[in-house]
Amino acid sequence: MTFLHTNNILKNVKAQNFAKRLFVGLVFMLLVLGLNAQSPFSRFGFGGSIRPQCVGQTSTSSLGLGFRSTTMLNLNNPAALSELEWTTFEAGARIDNYILSLGDNLWRSPSGRISVLALAVPIRVKNKKRWGSSFSLSPTDIIQYNFEQTIDSAAVRHVKYELGSGNSYAVNWSNGWLWNATSLGISCIYTFGTESNFQGIIVDDSLNARNSRRLSKLNHKGLRFNLGWQYSRPLGASKPDKIQPKITLGANFEFSARALNQILHQDELTLTSILTGQQVAVDTLNTEEITSTRPSRGPGKLGLGFSIGDHRSWLVHGDYQYAWQEDYSHWLAGTEVYRNTHFVAFGFRGTPNYSGRRFLGRIEYRIGGHWQQSPLIIDSYGFNTFGMAFGIALPMGNSMSRLNLSTLFQRRIGGGDGFYQEDWVSLVIGVNLNDKWFIKRKFN
Repeated sequence: MTFLHTNNILKNVKAQNFAKRLFVGLVFMLLVLGLNAQSPFSRFGFGGSIRPQCVGQTSTSSLGLGFRSTTMLNLNNPAALSELEWTTFEAGARIDNYILSLGDNLWRSPSGRISVLALAVPIRVKNKKRWGSSFSLSPTDIIQYNFEQTIDSAAVRHVKYELGSGNSYAVNWSNGWLWNATSLGISCIYTFGTESNFQGIIVDDSLNARNSRRLSKLNHKGLRFNLGWQYSRPLGASKPDKIQPKITLGANFEFSARALNQILHQDELTLTSILTGQQVAVDTLNTEEITSTRPSRGPGKLGLGFSIGDHRSWLVHGDYQYAWQEDYSHWLAGTEVYRNTHFVAFGFRGTPNYSGRRFLGRIEYRIGGHWQQSPLIIDSYGFNTFGMAFGIALPMGNSMSRLNLSTLFQRRIGGGDGFYQEDWVSLVIGVNLNDKWFIKRKFN
C-alpha cells in the first residue's frame, strides 16, 4: 500500500509540473500574440511579386507595353499577339538568390522554379486583320523567409522566430486582334497559390523546450483582366518584307474582378526536443477561420509604353505604370500602411545581322533597367526598388528558334535608421521555339 501511495504522489507531482509547463507556455503564447512577431518586412518575404514576363522579356526588365514581335510572346500587353506570324512555344526556368540585410543581421535564401510555360498561335483572318491567341502559366509571387532572434532577459532566455513559405501562379489566356494599324487585346488571368507563416517563441530547459506558436495559412484564388491597346506606324515609306523601323505606342489597364481568400489561424502549445529539434503538439488553444471575397489589390494598374525600331534588327523601348495599392490590406495584420506606386523601365535589344548565315551575327543582345516604388510604408519610411537586366538569345540552327540566357539584379532599400536592404539576383534560361501551323497549301 505504501508503494502505491508513493506512486500516486509522484504522478500528482508530475501532473502538477506538466500543468505548470502548460501555464508557462500559455503565458508565452499570449506574449507572442501580443507582439508583432519579428519585423514587418518578414511577412512579405524575399522577392515579393514577379512582373509578368516571357523568357525574352526577362533580360529587358519586363518591358512590353509597346513591344511587338512576329516570333516572341508578350505577357504585358495582349494586343501584341496580333503581330505573331509563327506558332510559338516558350519554356523557362529560373534560379533566385535573395540576400536581406536588416540592421546588423543578414539572411540568404536561394530557390528555383519555372519561369514560364506558354503556347501562342497566330490566326490570320485577312491581310490587314489578324488574330493571335496564347495560353501561359507563370509565377507571380514568392514568399520565403526564416528569421530568429535570441533574447536574454533577467527572467529567462528565449528565442523568437518567424518563418514562412509560399508560391503563387497565374494561368493566362490572351487574345489580340489587329485592324489596320490598331490592335486591341484582352487577357483573362486566373491566379492561385498558398502561403504559410509560423510565429513563435521557445524557452529552453535541460531536456526540451516549451514552445508557443501561431500557424497562419492562406489559400487564395483570384480572377483578373488585362485590357491592351497598341498603335504602330512605319517610319518612312512602307517596305514589305524588309527590316524597317516603326514607332509603336501601347497602353494597358489591369483590374481585379474577384478574389477568394481562405485564412486559417491556429494557436498551439508544443514541446521541442533540444536534441532533434522536432516539435510535438501538446494542445491547440484556438482555431480561427476567415473567408473573404474582396479583391486584395484595389482597382488595378494603368500603363503606357512605346518602342522605336524593328525587333529583328534593333529596338529601343520604355514603359511606365501606375498602380492603385493604397487600399491594399495584407492577410497578416500589421501596423504598416500602403501607397499608390510608379514603375519606369527602359531597354534595348539588337541583332548585328538578323538575316545572315553566321552564328555570331544572329545573336540578339538585350539590356534593360527599371525603377519602382514599393507600396509598403513602415514607420513613415517608404521603399524603392531599382534593377538591371542583361541577356542574349542564341540562334538554334537555321530556324527562328532561340535559346535565351538572362541575368537580373534588383535591390530594394529603405527604412531610415532601421536600415533595410534586399538584393535579388536571378538567372533565367529558356527556349523560344517557332514553327508554321495551319498553313494552307498552294501547290500539291
